[in-house]
Amino acid sequence: MVRFRQFEILTFVAVCATLFTMSSAIECYQCSGSDPEKPFQCNEWLSSDIDIQPNSCDNVFDAKYCVKHTGRFEGGIGAKRFCSSLDLGNYCNYVRQPGDLLTYRTCIYTCTGDGCNPSARSEPQLLLTLTVVTLSLFKLVV
Repeated sequence: MVRFRQFEILTFVAVCATLFTMSSAIECYQCSGSDPEKPFQCNEWLSSDIDIQPNSCDNVFDAKYCVKHTGRFEGGIGAKRFCSSLDLGNYCNYVRQPGDLLTYRTCIYTCTGDGCNPSARSEPQLLLTLTVVTLSLFKLVV
């Protein structure tokens, strides 16, 4: 009877371990083309000669997405990359502000995964589960 109770407890622990998920914040490039401290680092296309790296999105509650905004924003033209808790979609619009002579193409691109990029990922503890179940069965048999 004692061995059966141990088996139940170990099975319960194994099931809980399987359901346990590890999550980590998504990491996104976070920059603005209008940043005077890092000019030319945040272009529409990130090339291999830039100094910026993806950063953790811990400062954005429930961040699951990386966003790249190109075109007209914050009174200027360029690119901006940031973290978001919302899927902003993937689309382009043509924008003409009052007083502008030109029409500007403005695009939003949303993606998931680090560096645009796996966000919160669920990792079932399969090895732990198998070990616990195997040990439980071994103790039950012995």
